[in-house]
Amino acid sequence: MNKYKITLLLIPVFYSSFCSSGDTNTITYGYDKLSSEIYATNGDIKKTFKFKFDYTGNPSYSFDFFSNSPSIVADGRSLHDFTAYTTLKLNHSDFYFDCLYYDIKSKQNGMLVKEGVCGLNTVIPVNYAEYIEGKINDIEKDIDSLDTSLLVSGKIKYLPVVINHNANGLVYKIYESKDAFLNDNFSILVVKNNGGCEIYPDNPWIITENGKPFQEIAVKSEVMRNGKLLLINASPKDFGINKCLLFPAFSVNVNKAFFYDSSFNAKKSYLIRDDKINLTAISNDGKWCSVNYLNDKNKTVKGTMLCSQLNL
Repeated sequence: MNKYKITLLLIPVFYSSFCSSGDTNTITYGYDKLSSEIYATNGDIKKTFKFKFDYTGNPSYSFDFFSNSPSIVADGRSLHDFTAYTTLKLNHSDFYFDCLYYDIKSKQNGMLVKEGVCGLNTVIPVNYAEYIEGKINDIEKDIDSLDTSLLVSGKIKYLPVVINHNANGLVYKIYESKDAFLNDNFSILVVKNNGGCEIYPDNPWIITENGKPFQEIAVKSEVMRNGKLLLINASPKDFGINKCLLFPAFSVNVNKAFFYDSSFNAKKSYLIRDDKINLTAISNDGKWCSVNYLNDKNKTVKGTMLCSQLNL
């Protein structure tokens, strides 16, 4: 039996690490191979929950550390290739899911997404796989709502995707060209309320806080250290040009742009000039555009509008 030394204790495990909890306590997390348990030790106190590695399923499940946090790792290959890291923490006597990080490549429309949401504060359910896969399925549906063929076919020259409104401004992803899209090369642009523009190239991660839609997002870069993936704070790059002006998010160009129903009758709801939208489809005659609008509460409103009333 192999043994690994962890904070002066000899315990049979696959993986081990530690993280701080509170001002004076240190919690050590790891996986016990013999009992198939993820554990957390805090002094003489040890808490566990059952977890079995599954390398044959789709998705497969394993335990590892992501950005120095203990994580359940789900790895799937189907219409979407994804790796999801659901980090956990011990809070009193219960294990909680803290963050969900996901790296997803859609085979439906070719979009690449690297994002995370923290502050889940969810007691880990017995059917943790169902919980994780449910979250990922919802994210995949949202990813696939964008019609990237508009970029590939040349109907649009670049593809912006609005991600978040917050107290400091607008955050969106940008594929600057068809080639950039086909090579999975995107940047994150942050348009500040004061007119400033921050540019984060090279496929950074976007991290938001659950239940806090107006909190400023975190932009992270990934690095490998000791064979583990680590997220660090990203720094904006100076390209000598304002890419927020060169590649603006798609927007409304009239004072009132009404939504239309399935019979193409105007509804009472509308957007106003400079409201930013995500374009999901264009009709064959180029007259009608299907859009997603992320409102000031970061809730998505879907509808059909006249393409002539949009800056594309």
